[in-house]
Amino acid sequence: MAGAPYANAIKVRGAGSLVFLAGVLPVDADGNIVCPGDIVGQTRQVVKNLVATLKAAGAKPENVVKTTTYVVSSSMKDFLTTSACKDCLAPFATPTDTLVGVSCLAASDRGQLIEVNAIAITE
Repeated sequence: MAGAPYANAIKVRGAGSLVFLAGVLPVDADGNIVCPGDIVGQTRQVVKNLVATLKAAGAKPENVVKTTTYVVSSSMKDFLTTSACKDCLAPFATPTDTLVGVSCLAASDRGQLIEVNAIAITE
């Protein structure tokens, strides 16, 4: 899609190590959901957690080639019409991305609205 903050396809040559990140949640260091019900605040926390997880695995945001973003359907409009969507992909070098609307997530009962998983390639 022209002008989208993601790529339609990425070709990887001579791939190094693959790093797979499981669903990254909008949680603080104690595992508590941050900004319950606030898609922008939660997206910023997910990005912060993604970057930290990548670093711990020896990868950088620019190494990400694929993300899958899950957003609770009731928050999808806010996700797309606020800065949340751009915030979510801003640190990464135009990865492929799939955005999925879901009825609930694992911690929806605690206000979770977003979860992102990713694949990165390191040298």
